[in-house]
Amino acid sequence: MIESTYWRQELRAELAWLKKHRKYRRWSERQLVLYERRLMLVAFQVRSLLERLKVNDCARNVRMPLIRYKKIGSNPFTFVGEGFPEDRFDMENPEPSDLGVLEVCNQLIHYYWMQTWSEGKAFKGMLVFSDYMRHKWAYEFWIEDLISVFSAFADNSSAVGELSFSWNEKKQDYVARHAH
Repeated sequence: MIESTYWRQELRAELAWLKKHRKYRRWSERQLVLYERRLMLVAFQVRSLLERLKVNDCARNVRMPLIRYKKIGSNPFTFVGEGFPEDRFDMENPEPSDLGVLEVCNQLIHYYWMQTWSEGKAFKGMLVFSDYMRHKWAYEFWIEDLISVFSAFADNSSAVGELSFSWNEKKQDYVARHAH
């Protein structure tokens, strides 16, 4: 990524599309798939900005509020076979929590299961978990929270103006200490 300004411009356009298309008279499968696809692309853009040191520490430390459900029992959640999320996760005991933005992105990009829901005409949220987390937690994301978190990365104020590095012996490379 040579210059993040152009990534941010595209990210703003994607987020505007997500805001505009959150409501339909009637949700079709195609509309849900298109919305899901855009969310994943936005998550990938944000993760790319994070991994390439194109965002400052303030944006990097953004956390998203969510509800999580603990995995119960020893039976794994699988696509094929018995069980739905209600059978494998403690849906009766939701836990308020939060996740860092990188983990939010990874849940969307690497999702093993995604179940969406709407209220009235608005796409409201999803239950999602990645292949890595399917044995630990299921997460309930609200669409407006996702858009809000991702919007922090579309703003030019999230750009890095100054970096400092230190040598990391284990990695045998320099790593960023501070990004302002």
